[in-house]
Amino acid sequence: MSEISLPVSTAAAPPAETADKRRWAALLLLSLSLTLIIIDSTIVNIAFPSIRATYGASFADAEWVNSIYSLVFGAALITWGKLGDQYGRRNIFVGGAALFALASLGIGLSPSIGSLIFFRALQGMGGAMMSPSTLSIISATFKGKERGIAFGVWGATAGVAAAIGPILGGWLIEYGTGVVAESWRLAFLINVPVGIIAVVGSFWAIRESRNPFAKPRIDWAGVVLATLAVGAFVFGAIEGQNYGWVEARAVFTLGPIVYPNVADGVIPAGTPSFVPFVFGFAALMFLVFIWVELRQERRGGEPLFEFGLLKYPSFRYGLITVLIVALGEFGIILTLSLFFQLGKGLGAFETGLQFLPFALVTIVVAPTAGILSNRFGPKWVVTTGMALEAVALFWVSRIISVDVETLIWPLMLYGAGIGLAIAQLANIVLSDIPLEKAGVASGANNTIRQLGASVGIAVIGAVLFGTFATASKPYVQNMTVFEDFAARVQANEALSNEARILGGQFGAAGSIVKQAIIEGLDKNEGYDTSADPIDTAVAQIPPIGRAALRLQGVNLDDAALMSQIKAELAPDVAILQTGIQRALGQGLSEAAQLAALLGAIFVGLGAFSSLMLPQRSRSAASAEVALAAH
Repeated sequence: MSEISLPVSTAAAPPAETADKRRWAALLLLSLSLTLIIIDSTIVNIAFPSIRATYGASFADAEWVNSIYSLVFGAALITWGKLGDQYGRRNIFVGGAALFALASLGIGLSPSIGSLIFFRALQGMGGAMMSPSTLSIISATFKGKERGIAFGVWGATAGVAAAIGPILGGWLIEYGTGVVAESWRLAFLINVPVGIIAVVGSFWAIRESRNPFAKPRIDWAGVVLATLAVGAFVFGAIEGQNYGWVEARAVFTLGPIVYPNVADGVIPAGTPSFVPFVFGFAALMFLVFIWVELRQERRGGEPLFEFGLLKYPSFRYGLITVLIVALGEFGIILTLSLFFQLGKGLGAFETGLQFLPFALVTIVVAPTAGILSNRFGPKWVVTTGMALEAVALFWVSRIISVDVETLIWPLMLYGAGIGLAIAQLANIVLSDIPLEKAGVASGANNTIRQLGASVGIAVIGAVLFGTFATASKPYVQNMTVFEDFAARVQANEALSNEARILGGQFGAAGSIVKQAIIEGLDKNEGYDTSADPIDTAVAQIPPIGRAALRLQGVNLDDAALMSQIKAELAPDVAILQTGIQRALGQGLSEAAQLAALLGAIFVGLGAFSSLMLPQRSRSAASAEVALAAH
């Protein structure tokens, strides 16, 4: 394969001079579209409770709303990158933007959880069409020093979008009810006008590019094998936490397939999980994929992924670094989101605001990274950024606790690291790739990042939830908040007799609520700290206990009386809930410490692997020689 870039087709494109003038508008459109892709992969986490409430959906159904997006998105990236090289990157981008907008409209209007999951799958496919196109179009449009700046803007967009997702989601959930009754739908409906702008604007600002020497043939064998391999791997990484990594912990149902097939729903101890077999299937499909692609490449065909591209050190070592770093970068966002909401008791919007300093620093640093890359070389910018990320995550692991006042400083340092590393790493990965292969190369880059993110979230999530359950139990068992509650109520002569009678039961009834919390932890369901502990305890009082309370003038079935009692006890209940919140927050803090440390290790290994990257790519060196000649 020649290392000289082949000419780029400009059929049906605006004149070069006009297109050059609009290249920054094209970058704006591409960045805006990338924002949609990333936001919609994170915003669902904040909207989970609202979605479940709307449809009365199970936790598993709600989880699929997020999982199906990642599954389809990760499985289709390489395919669409290759098709973009063959049929035009702008064409594929426009088709993806249109599909993304239509799917978003379908999600916003979905009457059932099943239809919502279906449209999320379509949305993932639209995102997979758009994502590799954003990188390959930027790579084809910008040259020289502008290339580093453009990738810096792209990187800032990616980093900020990841932070905007929770902020926007929280704001819409808390303040969007004035627009639609179910405010979470706005998170998807707002994609529709943005998608229309992306489609219309693309024909005006983006110059079409493709590989004019590509054979108009689709490698269907490669498409099927890659989809099976990546899809199975992502599915296992996402669902291992739900169905068990080694031993089955939940029944999996897919049409007529039920595993394990147990009549009473109780899974016998020692029943093997199907997840290891899913990973084994993914590995087998991946090996067959490699064999098929290498065979086609030797015969001069058009394989889906050309392993010959790995001869470029920037591409080879860049993909290794992308994979390792993604293991740590994405899992930490999940960790911090849960810590702020459960550990600190913040609302959805307040949680999103905690990521604002991170987002602002990323906005400032990422464009600067392009300038620094032109001066010192992208390798050292990437290595420095990853080192800052690792230090920031290690800092978080040392100070995060239920009593910590702020994490603003390590988050700002983390944002600086992200801003330096993310875009320039993508720049390095694509820097030596011939232009006609930019689509398949950027697809590979995004697929590796998505796989790393899926595995990282699965691994860090497993550590987080497993440690959370173990660490929280002693704090919950040792809580004295229920006894304290009963004592305060008994001493408060301003309360009615009925309120004192019911409140006095909580010294003993506290064990019931404690047990409910622990059972939720064991089932990996957590505990809703906003739930009324009176309702939780009352629901467990047996008939004989209810009869005894009725003789004392407390009828638990009298809605008006219970409402009056709750109003009287509200101040004390608030103190009670704070105590429960603190106990769970202490356990989650310990879990978050370990999760952040694991993230720091992953990113630190990524910084080490980045040292294998070439100092300056051949294309960059050639550009400098040409610049010096002028």
